[in-house]
Parts: sequence; structure tokens; C-alpha cells
Amino acid sequence: MVNTRGYTAVPNAERPTSNSQEELNAEGFEPEMGMPSEPPVYVEEMGVEEPEAPELFSEKVLRFRICFEKNVVIPVKEKVVDPLAQIISLASEKFDLFLSKIGNVMVMRRIFYILLMSIVAALIIATDTLPNGKARGSNGTFSDHDLLLQYAKKSIDLSKIERDLEYISSMPHMSGTSGDAAIRHYIKESFEKNGIRLAGEEEFMAYSNFPGNASLHVYPKGDIEGFDIQLNEENFSPMSRNGEFRNTAVIYGNEASLEDMVSLKDQGLLDDDFILLLHYGDYVFQQMLTAQKYGAKAVIFITKPYKDNKNVVQTRSVALPQNGTGDALTPDWEGSMRDPINAAESEYLPKIPSIPISTNQAEQILATLSETGVKFPNNIFSGSSDDCRLDLVVQTAIRERHPVHDIVGKIEGSEQSAKAIVISAPRNSVSYGATYPSFGTVVLLSIIQLYQEMVYKFDWKPLRNIYFISFGGSEFNEAGATELMEKRTEALKSEIYTMIDVGQIGIWDDSNVLDIQCHPLLADLFQKNTTNRKFDVKVDNIHQFGDWTPYLARGMPVAIISSPHVMNRELPIGTVQDKFGAIKDILEDKKKGEMLREIMLYLVERSLELVDDPFIPFSISSYVDFLSNTLQDLQRECSDTVSFDEVFSGATLWRNTKSQFEKWKREWTDLMYGGGTYIEPTIIAINRWTWNYLLSGIGVAQCLEDGLAERAFYKNVIFGPKLHVEKDDPVRSWTFPEIRDSIANKDWSSVQAQLNTLGSILQNTAHYFLENKNLHGINTNEF
Repeated sequence: MVNTRGYTAVPNAERPTSNSQEELNAEGFEPEMGMPSEPPVYVEEMGVEEPEAPELFSEKVLRFRICFEKNVVIPVKEKVVDPLAQIISLASEKFDLFLSKIGNVMVMRRIFYILLMSIVAALIIATDTLPNGKARGSNGTFSDHDLLLQYAKKSIDLSKIERDLEYISSMPHMSGTSGDAAIRHYIKESFEKNGIRLAGEEEFMAYSNFPGNASLHVYPKGDIEGFDIQLNEENFSPMSRNGEFRNTAVIYGNEASLEDMVSLKDQGLLDDDFILLLHYGDYVFQQMLTAQKYGAKAVIFITKPYKDNKNVVQTRSVALPQNGTGDALTPDWEGSMRDPINAAESEYLPKIPSIPISTNQAEQILATLSETGVKFPNNIFSGSSDDCRLDLVVQTAIRERHPVHDIVGKIEGSEQSAKAIVISAPRNSVSYGATYPSFGTVVLLSIIQLYQEMVYKFDWKPLRNIYFISFGGSEFNEAGATELMEKRTEALKSEIYTMIDVGQIGIWDDSNVLDIQCHPLLADLFQKNTTNRKFDVKVDNIHQFGDWTPYLARGMPVAIISSPHVMNRELPIGTVQDKFGAIKDILEDKKKGEMLREIMLYLVERSLELVDDPFIPFSISSYVDFLSNTLQDLQRECSDTVSFDEVFSGATLWRNTKSQFEKWKREWTDLMYGGGTYIEPTIIAINRWTWNYLLSGIGVAQCLEDGLAERAFYKNVIFGPKLHVEKDDPVRSWTFPEIRDSIANKDWSSVQAQLNTLGSILQNTAHYFLENKNLHGINTNEF
């Protein structure tokens, strides 16, 4: 028998004599029934103990609670909470006694509570210490650009760019068509989804033309019947005149440069009526102007092959922007201001028709020309006037009053809301336009998204306003951009201090170069080095027409961000081959994606400096150096009889202006950051705003209200196109346009008069800066 202690009783014979019964009972054992009264003897059994049952989780929790209550809760209550409650109760009684002497205790308690909470809230707002990731400056401080740029870098959404591009390039969208209406709706929706305030959708009426009926019949020498060259809607030139010609000679003229046309004229090939067959050159408008000057009845442009495809036809506008941009029938005024002129009188339209054809179509004509006349560098002969005759009909669908639309969004500035920059891109395309202009449009939409995300994420506002504009009518001589400028000239001149065009951005070649054309005031900003940049930046003078032209013409500094492939309108741009499917693989390439990220970040960084730096980042130093160098070059082009005293006097005054401004900026920097306070006193802020006002007006002030003598559209006497521009020399072709035109004509009296006018403008604008003497120093003892 085993008892509870693990022992076993043995028989009496084996039991040793031991203690009495009382002692056994005292041990707690009872004698067994039928057994002798002697105490039993126990022997330890070598048995295995049964395991105890495990403690339940609920029992552990209960034990922990009891322990925590005993060792923490009760001591804290007895030693901290109860004494503190007694102190608060006593203080409350004393406070109530004090309040009872003033008025009703309950009412006075509420008043005191409201006052206390108001003070606390005001202190939190004033110190800007809430942990909400703000980047916005206040009370004399400025935004944290590094924080904004880090967020922008992480937030660039390449998949959104791809989705936007796929839709926008899914249909042709010429101005005023149903395709344009669909794209406009998509862009407005994008503005609204990103929280951009839609400042307006402007509609303007402008001269437009659309594909119509065209025909071309070729009569080789001795062939009475001839043959047709089949044309379709691709054989179309925006802004072309209509016309019909029968049995007219065709002459090949290479690219119709002045040298080409002089050679043809010297050979006697331009004496009779002729149609000029040309390869596209760098400047189509220049080719048209030269062709009509030398008497061509029409121009046929040859499109070079795209890869192995000789059937592509490139569509390019043939307007004459060197005379002015905008609606051809309302030159230099907005259409609603007065009645339009007759199309035949317009200087913005060529006087002769034009039409583009493919390489295969052109070879059928070139095959009929003899190896006579002028032999050009490409080994093609001009032929003679009796080699081939053409019947040509150019019949586009002309709409003298047809709508073009601009879509304008805005982010409000926080400090100088009377000043703004514009970030823009063209929207319309004769065809699908995936590479251009649709890609520029999606870049614009992505920049909008990044800026608006920064606004919401960091409670940030730029110091000055930002306008985002999708321009319409670009294929019609920049009608949308120009009409907007003409409608709101005074408001825009006073508010806009910079325009950045992103429409020519691309990632379609391997050059890894970003070509930036800009005003000299902006050159230092865009040349600034950034770390880990995966592309090179080439900064040059402006040498191209576009939506920025009306802004430049009125003195506003502009910057055009381009990729060489797009800037030069290389194929497939302007053809039906420029579809999303053709570039989808490029968009999905990881290296191209990283390149696009870097370009986007660069654009945000530079535009952020323009709109949110305390000082508008114009470099007066670069501007003065540019003026000095170009004036010296101009002097070398002039006769010795021409005096430059007035203009050099003006340039000297601008050097003084540069010194004054740089001195003030150094003093401002020392005051703001030298002492480590980083807070701008109000009086200094007012002076800084005035400097920004003066900086923003430099270009506008250096314009003639009535414009150039022969081209009133262009008001800017320093920056603008000559009548005959040259791509290889952008500085000479796009500076001092009226003076250079007079130099080309060797009209030295006009050159002298224009130089005197330029000198007066430079002197007057410099004096305007120098006369603001109260801005030229900071007395730090006042602060």
C-alpha cells in the first residue's frame, strides 16, 4: 500500500521496534484496521513522480496584475496621485475663492480657460513647432527647398507620364477640332484632380486652315499625258495660301538659302514662272520668305526618309513669325479690339502656296530633271525650266475666324502675389504628336502634380505666383500664346517676370544633353551645377520661334528647355508615325526613365528657385557682360563713321547698377545669415520686394512702345530676330534686330539713329535703378 508520501508498509515480522502509538499518531498516521498496534515501518520506494499540471495563461495574467497593482499602482496612488489631487483641490478652492471676488465663478472659469487656450495656440502657431513636416517659411523665414526637392524626387510618377501620353497621343488634335476638345477636357480634369485653381479657359478667334483637296500632276519633257502623284491629308502645310497652277516649270533649289537662290538666278533659271522644289531646311519660314522674294509661284517641300521609310510626309507650319506671331488677320492686337484685315494683306502669311511630299513622291519629279543648271552639295542638279512641268492645286479648308483655346491654372504666392512666372507647353498637333508636342504636355501635367503635392504635404506656398498654361493654336503661328498676351498685355507685363517652356523636352536620343535657350539674366541660373546630374546642360542665346516669342517680343526674359532631337524637329515629329506605340519601349527603358526623373527634378529645382527664392535669381552681372561683349561685336560690324558713345555710356551705368545691387544683396545676406537669426526684419523685406520689382522690370523697360520701325510686333530692341535669321549664329541673328537689319542694308544713318535710341534706353533704365538710393544700403545698427 502506497501512501501519499511515497512509502510502503511491510509485514510485522520485518518491522523494527520503535516509538509508541502516541508518537506515531503525532506523526499523523492512523493504525490500520486488523493490524497490531505497533508502529509500522516504512521503506522508501524508487517510484516516478507524476508531473504537476501547467499554469494557465489566465492565471499568469492574474498573478501579474496582482503583482503590478501591489508594487506600482498602490504606491503611486498613495505617494503621488492622492497628494497631487489634494494639492489641486486646495488650489482649485483658492482659485475659486479668488474668482468669486471678481464675479460668477463658473463664468470666470470659462473665460480664463478660453484665454489660456488662445495663448497656447498662438504660441504654437508662432513658433511653428507642430510636427507636421512643414516646409513653408513665415515671419521673416523662408522655405526649406531641400525638403521640397527630396519629396519631389521620391514622388515623380513615371507610370502616370506614360498613361497621360498614351491618351493624349491617341488621336490627332489640331486646334478647334473634336480631338482638341477631348484633350482639353482631359487636361482640365487633371488640373482639378491635382487641386490646381483653374484661372480660366481662354478662347480666341484666329485664322486657321485644315487639310482639304490637293493634287499634283507631272509632265516630263516630251510627255503630253504625264502622270499623277497621289496626295492625301498628310500633304498639308498649316498657314499655307491656296492656289492653282497649270503647266508650270519646276526647279530644284536645295534649301533655298540666299546662296542657293543667287546661284539659280545667275544661271537664268528664275526668269520664267516656276515652282520651287526644296528639301526642308532649319527655318521653313526663311525658305518661304526667300522663295517668294525670288519670284517662286509655289513651294513643294521634300521630307527626308524616316529610317527606311520613304513614304513619310512631315507637316510644318509655313507662317512668317519673323514679321510677328499670332492671328494673321489681327496683327499686333487682340481679335475683339477691332475688325480683322484681309488675308491678302497679312504679313504673317506667305504670299505663295506650299505643300509637303514624301521622298518617294519627290523622286518621281527629280527623275524628270536633267543634270543641268546648278549642282548642289548633295549632288542633285537644279535642272532647267523646260525639263518638267507641273499642274499643282493647293486647296486647304480655310477658317478665317476659328477658335483656339488656352488652359490656365494657378498656384497663389504667399508674399509677392503681384509677381509670377509661367510654366507652359504647346498642346496641338496636326497628327498624333507623341514625341512633340504631347510629351511636353504630359511633362507639364507632371510638374503641376509635383507642385500641388508639395502644397498639400508641407502646407507650402511659393513666395510668388505660378501660372501653368497649355497653349493652343501653336501650329497657327503661336495664335493662342500671342492672343493671350495681346488681350492682357499690361497685366502680364507687370506681373510675369519669367516664362519657362517645357514643350520641347524629350528622351528620344542618346545625346544626354539638355539644350536651354534663355535670356542672359537667366543664364547663371540654368548653368548652375547640380550633383549627380546624369545629363549635360548647354545654355545658349534664344534662336527659335515658339509660344515664348510674344513674351520675348515685349521684353520678358524667357527660357526654352529642349532636347536636341525635338528642338530640331527630327523625324518622326510632324508625321503620322509619331505615335505612342513607336516610343513605348523607350519609355519603359530603365536608363531613359532615370534620365527623365533627373530632368523633371532639374525643372522643379530651377523653377522653385525662380518662384521661391527671396531674390528673383536674375544675374545682372551676366547681363552686363553679355551687353558689353555683343556691343563690341556690333561695333566691329559697323562703319567707322558710326558713334557708339551713347550705348557705351549706358553700358557703364549698368555696370554701376550691378555693383549697387550686388552690394545690397551681400549686406542682406550678412544680416540674414551672418548672425544666425535667419529672420528678416520687415523694413528689409520691403526693400527686398522693391529690388525684386526692379529686377522683374529690366526687360520690359528696355522696349519701344511703338515697336521696331518695320515690324511693330517686336518691341524689344535688344533681343529679337533679324528679318533673315541664321541658325549657326544665334547671337547675331537674335540681338539688336533692327540695328542688324540696317547694317545688312548698309544704311548707316539708320544705324546711328537706332544706336542713339538704344543708348537712351540703357541710360534711362539704369538711372531708374540708381535713383532709388534708399535701397542701396542696410544700416544694421537699426536692428
